[in-house]
Amino acid sequence: MMETELTKRIKALTHHYRPKLHTEKRTLRWADEVWTPSGIVDSIRFEDYYENEEYLCRLLDAERFSKKEPYLTEHRHEPGKCFRDGSTEQNAQKCRGCVLRCHNWRIGMMVTCFEVKITYQDFKSRNGHNFHGNENYYCVPKALAARIAGKVPVHIGILAYFEGERQYGLRQFKPAEWQEVSDQTKVLLLYNAMKKWCDGAVFV
Repeated sequence: MMETELTKRIKALTHHYRPKLHTEKRTLRWADEVWTPSGIVDSIRFEDYYENEEYLCRLLDAERFSKKEPYLTEHRHEPGKCFRDGSTEQNAQKCRGCVLRCHNWRIGMMVTCFEVKITYQDFKSRNGHNFHGNENYYCVPKALAARIAGKVPVHIGILAYFEGERQYGLRQFKPAEWQEVSDQTKVLLLYNAMKKWCDGAVFV
């Protein structure tokens, strides 16, 4: 079945919709019409994200740092206590902007699946509900979003397409819940997407 121009436009918007890491160093790759374990998904995206993220204090979490790190602060501040108020507690408001605060993280690979549905009949069809990502979204025209909201599984989100005289885009109508995806499934999805990147494979 031939894609409408609206479908193509929405697909293109999913490629850069709200990346998890807003940095020039992020990795963001996508492919359209990719095989998944249950069928072909309209668009799939792979990107870096903070798999484990935490903020440490060089005074309160001294044992988590190398021996050199505490030494640099011990001669000025007492280890185990906040130099601002003498407490042993941390919170985002108090610690924001502190020179002793350290951002610690590990990068993981996140997969997002997008299924584009232009009409209610399209949404009700048995085809095109192939969600295997950490986050999964239906992408629909704004007028359709409210109609399908009560029929969408709780963990699947909805992105509503809008357009005006000077702009168009996607807005989150319903958030997606995080789903764990096995490394085996990620490798399979990445491999099938890579076929598109390498030789423009078309699946029939």
